[in-house]
Amino acid sequence: MSPRAKKPSRSRERERLIAAAQAVDVPAACDVAVVGGGASGLAAAITAAEAGASVVVLERDLSCGRTILATGNGRCNFANVSHDPRRYNDPAFVTAVAGERYLDDILSFFRTCGLRWSLEDDRLYPVSRQAASVRNVLLARARRAGVVLACARTVTAVTPAATQVPGADDAPWSVTYALCGKDEPSVPQPVQQELAARAVVLAVGGGTVQSLAAPLGLALAPDTPVLAPLACEESPLTALDGRRVQVTALAYRDGFPRLRERGEVLFRDYGLSGIVSFDLSRHVAAGDVVALDLLPDFNRSQILQIVDPFMGGTFEDGAFDGLLDPVIAALLTRLARTGWTLPDDPREDLPRTANDTERMIALVKGLPFRATGVAHPELAQVTRGGITTGELDPATLATASATSLFACGEAVDVDADCGGFNLAWAWKSGLVAGKSAAQTARRSGA
Repeated sequence: MSPRAKKPSRSRERERLIAAAQAVDVPAACDVAVVGGGASGLAAAITAAEAGASVVVLERDLSCGRTILATGNGRCNFANVSHDPRRYNDPAFVTAVAGERYLDDILSFFRTCGLRWSLEDDRLYPVSRQAASVRNVLLARARRAGVVLACARTVTAVTPAATQVPGADDAPWSVTYALCGKDEPSVPQPVQQELAARAVVLAVGGGTVQSLAAPLGLALAPDTPVLAPLACEESPLTALDGRRVQVTALAYRDGFPRLRERGEVLFRDYGLSGIVSFDLSRHVAAGDVVALDLLPDFNRSQILQIVDPFMGGTFEDGAFDGLLDPVIAALLTRLARTGWTLPDDPREDLPRTANDTERMIALVKGLPFRATGVAHPELAQVTRGGITTGELDPATLATASATSLFACGEAVDVDADCGGFNLAWAWKSGLVAGKSAAQTARRSGA
C-alpha cells in the first residue's frame, strides 16, 4: 500500500501561491479593472467579461475568493429565499438595486456556474456544504471568461489618467498597484505599476475603499465592524462561558425595548456570541442592556406552575433543571437567592420582585447584560461603511461624479443581518456593477 502523500506545508503553499501570482502577466490596459477579488468582485468580473469586456482583477490576497471560504462557518450560506429589504441598513437603496428578480438573478448566475444547492430553513447552501465549492465554481467561470486574476497586487490609487497608454487612449482611469513581496506578501514592493482602464469597479471594503475613494471626493461612511460578538460589562454571568441556549433577546436603550431577535446565544467570558449577538451588533451601542429570555416558549405563569405550584415564594434546588441547562440553572438559582441584579438596570418594564421564585423567573425571562461594544472586531463578518448610497446610481452603481467608476459589495455602505443577506448583496451588486461597467467600456471604446 503506497504511503499517503503529505500535504504541502503552509510556507510551501504560500511560496507556490506567490510564484503563481507573480507569473500572471497583467496587461497595461483593459476595459474594466476590478479592485478586489472577493465575492462581489468576482461576480462583477465574470459579468463584465461575459458581456465582452477585457477584465483584470487586482486582489491584495495571494488568491481570489479566500474570504468566501470563511462564510457560514465554512459552509457558505450564500443566499436566503426570504429576501426582505428590512434586513438591510438601507432598505430603499437595496430595493432599488435588487429589483424584482433579486433571488432569481442570483440563482441563475450560480446555476450557470454549475453550482447546486439545498435549503435549510430559509438559508441556501451548496449541496456539498463546503464554501470551497462556491469559490471554485466562481474561479473556474472567471478563467473561462478570460478574466485576468492578478493576485498579490495591492492597489494604492485610482485616479483620472494623466497620460495615455498605447492602445487605450480613451481610458479615463489609471489604477496604480504594487506587486506584493515574496518575503512578506502583505507588503507592496517599491515598484509601482499602472493599469489603464475604461471603467473601474471598486469591490473592496474597510480601510482600502476609504483610502481609494476619499481622494476622489466621494462621501464615505466610517468603518464599523458588525456581525461580531458583543462585549459586555463583567458580571457573575461570565461564569457561563461556553454554554449555549436558544433565546429571545431584547435590546434596551434608555430603559425601553427597541429591538428583538431570536436564535442561539453562546455565553463567553467577555460577553455574548452566536447568531443573535451578531445581528444585535449591528444596532446595539455601548451602555445598552441586552435581556435574554431563556425560555421564550414559556410564559411566567407556566414556569411558576412547574417550579412553585403552591406559590410559596421559593423553589427547591434543581427545580429548573427540567427547563434549563443545569449549569445555567444552578448559577441563576444562586443569583436569585442572593438578590443579584444588574447595577443601575434602566429597564422600565423590569419586574419588581419580592421573593426567590419571582427573582428567579425574572432572571430566566430577562437575563441582563450591559453591552460595551463589539468584541474581537477582527473577527467581524462584515465591515459597515464605505461609499454612501447617496453617491451611487442604484440602476448602475456608478458614482454620480464619475459615470465610469462603480462600486459594489463592501465598498458600499450596505450591510444586513446574518442568514445569507450580505452575500446576496455582494452577488447582486457585483452583477449590476459588472454589467454596467462593461456597457460603459464598450461605449467609450467605440
